[in-house]
Amino acid sequence: MSIQLIKKAVKALSANSELQPDILYIEGYLMGLGVALQPPLPSEWLEHLFGHYTLEHAKQLEAVMDFHTICFRKMIRDENALPKQCALSKTAPEESLGADKPLSLYCMGMLRALTWINTEHINAEQRQQLQWLKEILRGFTSYEQARREFDDEGQDFGKVLLKQRRMIPTYVANTAYAMRFADDMVEVLGEYGITDEEMLEQAHEAFNEMLEEVLDRDDEEAIADYDRLVMRFEENMITPEYVTENMGVFWKMHETRPYMMLRAKRAQLNLCYGKPEKAVEELQDLLRLNPNDNQGNRYLLLNCFIVMQDWAQLRDCLGQLSECSTFTQAAHALMSYATEGDTAHSREAKRALKEHNSHFLKVATGQKRTKPCHDSYSPGSEEEVDFYLEAGGKKAWLSVEGSLFWLRQK
Repeated sequence: MSIQLIKKAVKALSANSELQPDILYIEGYLMGLGVALQPPLPSEWLEHLFGHYTLEHAKQLEAVMDFHTICFRKMIRDENALPKQCALSKTAPEESLGADKPLSLYCMGMLRALTWINTEHINAEQRQQLQWLKEILRGFTSYEQARREFDDEGQDFGKVLLKQRRMIPTYVANTAYAMRFADDMVEVLGEYGITDEEMLEQAHEAFNEMLEEVLDRDDEEAIADYDRLVMRFEENMITPEYVTENMGVFWKMHETRPYMMLRAKRAQLNLCYGKPEKAVEELQDLLRLNPNDNQGNRYLLLNCFIVMQDWAQLRDCLGQLSECSTFTQAAHALMSYATEGDTAHSREAKRALKEHNSHFLKVATGQKRTKPCHDSYSPGSEEEVDFYLEAGGKKAWLSVEGSLFWLRQK
């Protein structure tokens, strides 16, 4: 559904609700939910936003949830610019700050969403950023409020207002960042006297939901989002000193796992979108951080070398692995065919692969479909082939001309 249709359906729901919020108020509210470390449940914020409401059809509620997802993703990507309608007139700013004007409505919506944040459960830095954000938002709820918040005797008030208006996205970004990534992320709550286990569990769940939302993305534009998130981790927690101190045991520490997951997914996308060299550099770094490789980054690395046709590094990598799996057998077979062609040696490697996993041929060539969304696999199973293909295996076979045709041959 297009954003225009989503907003149309949201407006229809609002018209049948108790509070009937304007669409810009709704957008401000949903962006405000994205700031919170602990967003409320949909059943809670829907009533908070609309009051009692009547659904004409289910698509209206679906549209609200789609709108929420769009705003959430904007917050994750640091796309905090206010809607174009929320402009501030240079010549008559008081007209832009009426109670029914876009800028005021948007700021009032965001302010209402921020009331979900319990200031007793956040640290000093988070409270300070939240206070600054609330002050600037309150300043744009009316012209009179703007005078109280921003008036500085001796300065042109119109220019002061314009400057403050331009700063709103920065204050939003800073607060969202403090809520999600300050110090050691949500674990910092415990350091500020919060010992309630349920509270900490909810905070972790909120962070994990956000992480899942990000990791679900497979589009090329997502790489830039991963870059920003990884950089934030490295600025605030994964410092060079931290890396030196914890080299080799990264996966054993819960707080580093989101960082490792983001980097692994970034490597996968870089391979997918034609940047295997970047993927190799990332994967080798991840293997130094966690040589036990609980994530299976070695498998993606094997396929990167195949795509790059770097057979020397592939041989070295395979030589360091003692395992016999679909991943290593496929790499041996594909390298043999790529470097030798259809020879007795390459056919033997192909036979060994098919014997190790009898499902490989049909699944890899698309003759057999498997059930999606597997969380694990057994050696020699169809699911193992799926995991192999996801880990760059499909890209690897397509990179070697004639390999899939050769695979079908006996």
